[in-house]
Amino acid sequence: MSNALVSARRESRSSDSCAWVWVFPLRDGTFRISTVEIPQHLVSEDACFGEEDIERVYVATVATPEDVDDVLRDLGVDPDSLDAPWKSEFPL
Repeated sequence: MSNALVSARRESRSSDSCAWVWVFPLRDGTFRISTVEIPQHLVSEDACFGEEDIERVYVATVATPEDVDDVLRDLGVDPDSLDAPWKSEFPL
């Protein structure tokens, strides 16, 4: 598991949005996992957006990399697909 933020695309709940899961290592050694959905038009237009445009579908904090893998699999994401956010087209 990386010591930096990693993300992966995932299937969104609707065709009107794009979805990602990201994993952020915390200082205490745990990992925060968040799944976000952003309206498709904001992503495709490369538009600026704010916190109010992001829908957090799932948020968890887990203790180990193995726990991260379990949560990702439950979300339908292959843990091996995690990478730097810009490699998964996460709009930073």
